[in-house]
Amino acid sequence: MKAMILAAGLGSRLGELTKATPKCLMRVGPATILEHVISRLRAAGVTAATINVHHHAEQVVDYIARNSGFGLQIEFSREAALLDTGGGVKRAAAFFAGEEAFLIHNADVLSSIDLGALVASHRARGAIGTLAVLRRQSSRGLYLGGDGQLLGWTGENAPAPQGGELLGFCGISVASHELFRHMPERPAFSIIEPYLAAARSTQRVWGVECPTAQWIDIGTPEQLAAAQRLV
Repeated sequence: MKAMILAAGLGSRLGELTKATPKCLMRVGPATILEHVISRLRAAGVTAATINVHHHAEQVVDYIARNSGFGLQIEFSREAALLDTGGGVKRAAAFFAGEEAFLIHNADVLSSIDLGALVASHRARGAIGTLAVLRRQSSRGLYLGGDGQLLGWTGENAPAPQGGELLGFCGISVASHELFRHMPERPAFSIIEPYLAAARSTQRVWGVECPTAQWIDIGTPEQLAAAQRLV
């Protein structure tokens, strides 16, 4: 199976820490954030991945080369301008040609979410998208129906859909190649946009709650310190 690691962000909320170093190369315990993510993907059966890079891109490329991809076949998608999460995946579409399903994982997320179970759920349902979610406060929450189907998200700035429950997206999902048919024409957009477009036209996008998993999004110095306490 293949995966995409979204690592092109500037990490600006980390201030001076990412001025000379990309966020994914910050260390958490004995390893970098990126190594933690790659190890989790490899354990879930991923054998090849593409990483989008922008901020201090050559540091990421050199780091992966020095470590022989940590056991994965790794390619890079270089973004001259940031394309957001969805645009980054769209730019890497050729990498996923012929793939029934692939994982998408934010490079700044550390978790104990069972990635293999997420993939299994995706395949069992014949889903276009399967998104890991938690009951938590989130600035970009997802509205899910009683059966977990994706109904909407707060990024639309629209009224909450009837019967929708608000949960937080974990920055980890499984997509089928069919998702590319639902992507907008413009180059930069959130990955939630095509997931939502697919959900509304096919009813084949679900959120899977991960209530017992540890999870942290490393966006601030405080969150980086919290991640250090988890490992």
